[in-house]
Amino acid sequence: MNQNPYTPPESQQPVIPALNVDQALARRNVRIALLILLMPAVYNFCCFNFPMGSATRQTSVPAVFVIANSAGLISVAAAIWFFGYLALELIVRLIHSIVARHSKVDQWRHALHVTLMRLPVFAIFGAILWVIWVAAFYQAGIGFYTISWPIGLAAHLLAAGLYVPLIYRFYRLEYPVR
Repeated sequence: MNQNPYTPPESQQPVIPALNVDQALARRNVRIALLILLMPAVYNFCCFNFPMGSATRQTSVPAVFVIANSAGLISVAAAIWFFGYLALELIVRLIHSIVARHSKVDQWRHALHVTLMRLPVFAIFGAILWVIWVAAFYQAGIGFYTISWPIGLAAHLLAAGLYVPLIYRFYRLEYPVR
């Protein structure tokens, strides 16, 4: 059979790479953690900007600072929502390009994805610590350093529960057990 001469030529559509399942779950977990941490952030924002009956006896914050703090909170939250996961992947790629000799960047990215699966749970505990700090400082009037040392130590240990296993995974990728 002859081909129709009036048939339009086939055009190649550009292929847009889709996120694989690991990337989609990791991005989702970053966004869930952000939403969890936004709750104590807003609580902290309200206690700082609108100190009604707080034990710190702080005077009201001028409106220009409230607007600036609002814009900062919204812009940081939006940046993390849209670029948080991409920033983490970029950091992993950068560190891999500097220190990795025996592993592939995709292996490191997979290690990041595995670590980010636990991020929402850690965000819940981080949010609890943050709420305790805000309540202790603004409502109970406990001194800044008095509350910041124990809560800060607990928060850093909590964060270490994420980044230490990630660093260990990176190390194991470079120096596998033989």
